[in-house]
Amino acid sequence: MAIQNNIAEGASQYGIAFNNAYYRIATAAITRQRGTDPKFSVMIDLSAYATASPTDDTREVDFKRYHANLDDINASSGDAFLDKCYTWVMAQDDMSGSTAV
Repeated sequence: MAIQNNIAEGASQYGIAFNNAYYRIATAAITRQRGTDPKFSVMIDLSAYATASPTDDTREVDFKRYHANLDDINASSGDAFLDKCYTWVMAQDDMSGSTAV
């Protein structure tokens, strides 16, 4: 699974727009927090590429890091943990208009 979304010229670190940028989760990690509620949080790193078929040598054109409560991820639709992470990311304001691919 991946996400396609446009990166506007003003939001791009390169000063140009990237239409249909290809986002994929690079990291999704669960952390247990001591003495807090909720106890478990999820850190999601999302990398974007200008191509839908990046290789290990392809440079990213955007990077985003999200933090979410594990309960919010588990409440998202999807069969597996990563599917739920993608669904949650697509619901964030800065990913408005994104589509799953």
